[in-house]
Amino acid sequence: MSETTSNKKVPAKKVADKKVATTANGVQLFVSPTVSAIFWTIAFLIVGAVIFGNYYYTTNNVSESNLARLIRVLIVILGFVIALVVALLTNKGRTLVQFARQSYTELKKVVWPTRQEAVQTTFIVFVAVCIVSLFLYLCDIVFLQVVRLFTL
Repeated sequence: MSETTSNKKVPAKKVADKKVATTANGVQLFVSPTVSAIFWTIAFLIVGAVIFGNYYYTTNNVSESNLARLIRVLIVILGFVIALVVALLTNKGRTLVQFARQSYTELKKVVWPTRQEAVQTTFIVFVAVCIVSLFLYLCDIVFLQVVRLFTL
């Protein structure tokens, strides 16, 4: 008999001498859900503050020099980067970082085609596209003549 474990608490596992809490479905929690929610709130507040600050500055500042515009753009970019870093500290953010690392590892395992294979494949695709486009052009001419035959 199999029981669902959705309501059961799973004890923390020791992974590389660190305690990692997991949920019932096996998802690793890096920080508590409360801390994660606080980090999400902070990230959204930072993004909101950056957007509001940029909007407020652009609507109330009549003349802006190139240096002031550059500084404003750099502040906006820095604000978004800070919000991204805060978001990456959450459970979802750390899961995303793990996924990106695993994807990069898998990407290194890919056997990429040689230059000759890439050129040959490109040529084959080019010829196939030309043939299909010629066929569609001929179909268009035939359908145009059929429509003209019935409408005139």
